[in-house]
Amino acid sequence: MGELQLGLIAVGTFVVAGVFFYNKWQERRYRRQAEAAFGSRHEDVLMRSGGEEAHAGQPVAERIEPTVSSIDAAPEPASSSRQVLAAAVDFIVPIEAAEDVAGSAVLDAAAAALDRCARPVHLEGFDEKLAAWELVDPERSYARLRAGLQLVDRRGAADADELAEFGAAVEQTAASLGMLATVPDAGEALARAGDLDRFCGEVDIRIAVHLVNDTSPFPGAKLDAVAKGAGFELDEPDGKFRCRDESGAVVCALANDEPIPFKVDSLETLSTRGVTLELDVPRAPRGAFARFREAADRLARQLNARIVDDNRQPLATSSFETIGAQLQAVHKAMEARGIVPGGALALRLFS
Repeated sequence: MGELQLGLIAVGTFVVAGVFFYNKWQERRYRRQAEAAFGSRHEDVLMRSGGEEAHAGQPVAERIEPTVSSIDAAPEPASSSRQVLAAAVDFIVPIEAAEDVAGSAVLDAAAAALDRCARPVHLEGFDEKLAAWELVDPERSYARLRAGLQLVDRRGAADADELAEFGAAVEQTAASLGMLATVPDAGEALARAGDLDRFCGEVDIRIAVHLVNDTSPFPGAKLDAVAKGAGFELDEPDGKFRCRDESGAVVCALANDEPIPFKVDSLETLSTRGVTLELDVPRAPRGAFARFREAADRLARQLNARIVDDNRQPLATSSFETIGAQLQAVHKAMEARGIVPGGALALRLFS
């Protein structure tokens, strides 16, 4: 083999390797930017991927139960429209009938057939007068409907088997009502699901800081009073305090550093040496980071606590400023994909 051939092989190998590593870099760019923003040499600081709990090394194992949504369980609307399904997020199967079918009958039939689906399912009917889709109202009747299976959530993207099972269930539901369901080809939906799942992995970031006192624990009663004074309310059964904005959206949460959830009936006797303030970036509305930072400063001041990272290293003001700038880039990337931070679509995807 001549020198020219060897040289061409070497160049080709270099190009292939370059493309591979460039793609890997693209997939992790947000996380790397966020970590670099702190300039810390410690293994873990504020930023965490969404697949981790408040304490590193403990993966989320929560099962998300399937749901068949009607008008009584509508998620937060993005506008005055009652439409929920979106082609970019859902695998949508259109359903048609020769005459109107009662919404209550549709929901009853769907509940039995779609119970096997492991992901959220929404059913919509077409309002002929408004020329718009709405979640199926049991009090109304429809000649045109559609069912949608959510393609992506924090467990990952739906696979071909899930889409096939969903399509068969919709066909069964439609047939039982004398309607016709037309299941589209799953290939395009699977491609969209893979692309969306990769993007969600890039922006699925959680921020956590710890408030600690090395000499004396925080009494539960004082912690309760300070948290409520800062606008937090205790949620049970998970035992976290949550701060919400004027619309009811969760801004951030306050959890016990110790493996004991906060409970109303035990706060008087509880004490802890540390609490964790958490911000779920894609699920929190714009402006949440500023309130997160204000809450951290206020709680630290009133509890006589230090603000530290997972390695118990103090966090400087510059750390908050830098990460705030990085989150602006994350929010812009989400909005470019039509996903409003803290909006209805974000709450669906990052669940």
